[in-house]
Amino acid sequence: MIAPVPFTPPVGLSPSNLNVAKERTYHLWVVVLSVLFWGALAITVIGLFYAVFIGFFLWLGNGLLIAYLRAEAVRVNEKQMPELFACFKSVCEQFGLKQMPSLYVLQSGGLLNAFATRHSGRDFVVVYSDLLEALGTDSPELRFLLGHEIGHIKSRHIVKQILLAPGMFFPLVGPAYRRAWETSCDRYGAFAAQDVGAALRAMLILCGGKQYGRHLDAAVYAGQHYEDRGFFISLHELTSSYPTLSRRVTDLLALKDGAPGRRAPRHWLAYCLGAFFPGGGVGSGSPATALIMVLVIGMMAAMAIPAFTKVRETSQLKACYNNERMLESALDQYLLENGKGAGEWNDVVGPNGYIKTMPVCPSLGTYSAGHDEKAGYLVNCTKHGSVHDAPPQTR
Repeated sequence: MIAPVPFTPPVGLSPSNLNVAKERTYHLWVVVLSVLFWGALAITVIGLFYAVFIGFFLWLGNGLLIAYLRAEAVRVNEKQMPELFACFKSVCEQFGLKQMPSLYVLQSGGLLNAFATRHSGRDFVVVYSDLLEALGTDSPELRFLLGHEIGHIKSRHIVKQILLAPGMFFPLVGPAYRRAWETSCDRYGAFAAQDVGAALRAMLILCGGKQYGRHLDAAVYAGQHYEDRGFFISLHELTSSYPTLSRRVTDLLALKDGAPGRRAPRHWLAYCLGAFFPGGGVGSGSPATALIMVLVIGMMAAMAIPAFTKVRETSQLKACYNNERMLESALDQYLLENGKGAGEWNDVVGPNGYIKTMPVCPSLGTYSAGHDEKAGYLVNCTKHGSVHDAPPQTR
């Protein structure tokens, strides 16, 4: 059996440098992209309508999730799991949270996970019961886990996930920003635990399971990040909203001496193909990222559908006006050749007429004709009117 990783306080971590520099860099890019998107959306009134409409259903869905937690999960407090509550309260105080989030334990059928969310101005942290059993109710490993989730709250990642959703949907940049979040929050967790070994054990439990994970060798597992490379692994890394677990263990090991972790090379072709994969965690399958995907697609549709409809209507209008001009020319020619006006459409339309088949209005309007002494024949459509009454730019 491999000995546990010894106690080692993280080197160089303080409350002022827990968020990695690349998170701030990607944040700037995502903000610019999101502002451009929201600005373009604000131009169209119907786009704003769709934004409010979809935003309402996102709010409603998140509200139902919170209702499920409050009704089905176990709310932790001084009377319910007091040891866990004391540990959570200590971590919140360590990061100076003015308002303590609500903590829930949820039975998840064996899944090892935890998450933070927010609804109507209140923050929530949820720990899955199997992960709690693996870490214990008061341990440095649990402090790492709780610190990671509080890192999301302190960094306002939950709010940014909605407001900056358009920017995070962009390929390469969006996933890189999300991965930087997780790296920063792992540093929050290590700072909360004040033990790199505990942080590594918690991460290895996520990798290898609650029975064998804590006995894995962190250095050997981190070696996979450098040894197992290639096109598909590079593509997986570039399109994922989470750093690979081997990468996360590598970054945590670097906190033992404060030295920056060695960067593993990526295949150049993965960047080319990764540019066609949308961000926002579309491939992760989680409900939150799926909602973001629906939001962004809805926003894009809100802009695209009115534009498409306008182009389609303009095209139909011009096609109808062309039909009217063709019919007017045929009627004028009939009058010129026969010295009298046509009595019906069959006089100018047909196998022996000036027009072989009767033109059809794209909007299924009906054509009628009248004669003016100065202007000649004028054709009118029940849907689009007459070309002579239309504004010059639509003729």
